[in-house]
Amino acid sequence: MRLCFARILPLAPLMLALWLGGCGTSVQNQTASLGGSTAGSRGSVRALFINNTEYRAVFTFGTYDQTDRLTQPDFEQFGVKDREQTLDGGETSDYISLRCGRVFSIGSPGLLDVLPTDADPDTISEEALAEGVTFYNVSDPDATNPVDVGTAAPLEAQIGVDFNCGALLVIYLEPADVGENAFRIDVNVVPADSTR
Repeated sequence: MRLCFARILPLAPLMLALWLGGCGTSVQNQTASLGGSTAGSRGSVRALFINNTEYRAVFTFGTYDQTDRLTQPDFEQFGVKDREQTLDGGETSDYISLRCGRVFSIGSPGLLDVLPTDADPDTISEEALAEGVTFYNVSDPDATNPVDVGTAAPLEAQIGVDFNCGALLVIYLEPADVGENAFRIDVNVVPADSTR
């Protein structure tokens, strides 16, 4: 038995390397630092939205942990109604700081599934709970309901793979030239050491 074990043992590092190579992104995502200056605390990631369309963008965005359903997501919304936080065509949002999570999402099913169900309905935009980003024409003051003019597909970025805690995510909402969605989301990541 020892002889057999001794023959297998030298192969263990090679087998581990092969296993990690096949699922490297999930390992990186699950082991990346969540920032924070003390054990168990979290740092933040900042987002800046630039709406390069002529329409109001309506969506939910935030951070969450895809393998930890007990940790609440940190999320915000841009709504369609004037009383809500809005992002009209040609506008740039303020810098928005979110608690670091394993995933940064814009309208993904994963984020929408973990949103609290007991939230105050007056603080939640129902229209923003759709997948992806929905664009509305709000330029007609006589219209009772804004007109939905198209969507952009949801986006998910993983910490440790696509960005690190402390980074600035610059998100561009753009018209799409091709594809089934009329709009697209582009992201530029500014690393933490560049944002100081």
